[in-house]
Amino acid sequence: MNRKKRESYLSMSKDTFLNEATGPYLRLDSTAWYLKKFKNKKVGFFLNMSSKYQQMPNTCFEATAAKIPDLNIPAVQEQIKKFMEKNNESN
Repeated sequence: MNRKKRESYLSMSKDTFLNEATGPYLRLDSTAWYLKKFKNKKVGFFLNMSSKYQQMPNTCFEATAAKIPDLNIPAVQEQIKKFMEKNNESN
């Protein structure tokens, strides 16, 4: 029986997450969602949980964003695109 490989996600303190030395970050629209790029790693979606920033699967962000009534999805997609381009990532 093959088991699905479990992915682990990062959890970071505010001080570490918001420190530009650990990599650039961007708040998406006026939500609790952020993008963060770490040195030598891919960009990840993070949720501001007051006491920490928790990385979440991309699918979790997409499902949540689709349910936020006032979220301007095209504007957020543009923010993500520009962040990826600036940080040499592909979507």
